[in-house]
Amino acid sequence: MTLLSFFGCKNEPICTINENNAGKEIYDLDEATCFIALKLNKNKSDLKLIRSALIAEENYMSKIGLTTENPNPENELESNAELDINQMAEYAISEEKVDLTKEELIEIYDTEIEYLMFIGVVSE
Repeated sequence: MTLLSFFGCKNEPICTINENNAGKEIYDLDEATCFIALKLNKNKSDLKLIRSALIAEENYMSKIGLTTENPNPENELESNAELDINQMAEYAISEEKVDLTKEELIEIYDTEIEYLMFIGVVSE
């Protein structure tokens, strides 16, 4: 009986996305993690690694001055810093000790753009 239950759950999604959040322009780390995992057909065990990659991205962007703790919409962030996805992946591996390859990190960060489009923060 236990085996049947185990196999019966195999088709259930590892997490779910609230479609009502489309276009709301609110970034949610857990939702982004789930969105990326579903797009990349990852397992539930991959959620923690994806989340770690996204946290490393956030820390990297803060470190190079692309984000601030207290954003001021009146005065858009004027920074000469540019986001280099390769450097960000290297930072995640060396500084944040994220247990993924550079290629896996880049795949996650590329897929995150689809999430940003989903919530309406960026357009195509």
